[in-house]
Amino acid sequence: MPVIIFIMTLLVFFPLAMADDKAVHASGEAQQEHFKAAGKPQKTGTAKSAAQIRLAPLGATVESVLAVGRQLNPALRAAALDTAAAASKAAGADALDDPTISDSYQFYRNPNVFSGHAIMVTQAFPLWGKRSLRREAALADLDAMRGREQAARDALDERIKVAFAHYYVASRALDVNREVIAEARGLRAAAEARYAAGTGDQAAVIRALSEETSASVETARLEGDRAAAREMLNALIARPAGAPLAEPLRLRPVPARDLAIASLVERARGSSPALATSGAEVNAAQARRTLAEKAWYPDLTVGAGPLIQTNNRPPGAAATVGLNIPLPWGKEASEQAAAAAQLGAAQQRYDAALLDIQSALAEPRERLKAARQADALVARKALPEARAALKSVIADYTEGRGDLTAALDAQRRVRDLELKLLQLQLDKQTALAGIERLIGGEL
Repeated sequence: MPVIIFIMTLLVFFPLAMADDKAVHASGEAQQEHFKAAGKPQKTGTAKSAAQIRLAPLGATVESVLAVGRQLNPALRAAALDTAAAASKAAGADALDDPTISDSYQFYRNPNVFSGHAIMVTQAFPLWGKRSLRREAALADLDAMRGREQAARDALDERIKVAFAHYYVASRALDVNREVIAEARGLRAAAEARYAAGTGDQAAVIRALSEETSASVETARLEGDRAAAREMLNALIARPAGAPLAEPLRLRPVPARDLAIASLVERARGSSPALATSGAEVNAAQARRTLAEKAWYPDLTVGAGPLIQTNNRPPGAAATVGLNIPLPWGKEASEQAAAAAQLGAAQQRYDAALLDIQSALAEPRERLKAARQADALVARKALPEARAALKSVIADYTEGRGDLTAALDAQRRVRDLELKLLQLQLDKQTALAGIERLIGGEL
């Protein structure tokens, strides 16, 4: 009779264990691809090549700096290792628990009843798809970690883009100031010539010399700004502060049309790492809630082993089958309540992340729009007019007409507009970098 009960129990519950095991292995290939994408180490080159990268001149374009930063930045490397750790953890999430071996000894005083050892190896088999749910939760945790890694990369990209824009603007401001110095020297020479010819006064010569000196002082300040921007870029890509950087050639192009907030939000829904992380956390919480609900369903434990008698009789065999009994003592109910609350919290965090992105997009979008409009006015109208006026005034002054004050005022006007144009370019690049970080990709 016990043998019949054992066989019937196996016939009922063992197919459930096997079905769950097949479900676990059915998605094995996809799961392995999932793990490889996260756990495969990124090629970072040998120590020698990394050292060469750290000292090699770069910086002509922001793309070159971004490529090195993604390769060498330690914070990004740490995020990649966290993702690899999550992948390793998920790889064993659906594994069976270790089997248990036990030895029980039965002793009887009656010599007619044999005594003996029953050595059993038992294995627990979770049923009802519990292993699949554990795997789903672990893979969702892995997706969340990938989202955090992408968020770290996007944050680094934003800082590099802004720092490169500062580096570019400081370099171009130095070029503007060199032109100012050259023009100031020309005005000083004209003032000296007029003074020597008796058509000018010494005060004009002194004012021209003072303007040239002020421009030289400004050069020292701008060189400090460029050095600070260069050191910031080197720090972001894990290079020595004094490592050489090439002269920046260009800034990234800015979208010519206005960016609709609705299209930006829709782009963020599909590629924002913050939303991807929150969505993965929701998926993990859903899997864990379903797993908690199945805690009321029993699991199967199967055991078998030899039965060794002490009366020198041939050994026999023993087998066991067991089911755990979920009793309503509060554990399962509390775990279900906790899982439901965690799911609700994850869903609220997703909604909050989406609202944060919507509100955060408004400011850089408007700043980009305003800077683009102002840039067009300065570059197409104000600056050409000021340059034409400066050219005319300088020509008049060098030919002995007009006064130095008008020439210096025209020169300052052009310089201020050129610096204003550079500041507007910096504003556009900063706003663009902020938008791209929020939506999770470049425009």
